[in-house]
Amino acid sequence: MPIDLGQSGLMQAQLEKLWITDRKRLLECYRRHMALRDFVLDRDDALRGTP
Repeated sequence: MPIDLGQSGLMQAQLEKLWITDRKRLLECYRRHMALRDFVLDRDDALRGTP
């Protein structure tokens, strides 16, 4: 979810903290969507009778 960074410049420490948070959330999103993809593939294989 995007956040408002405001109009002023960011200090290096603020930027690093925001970047780390962004990377963590991106990985969480990736893992969640990969789990959903794997579930759908497994379900479809089971419906087709594919091992």
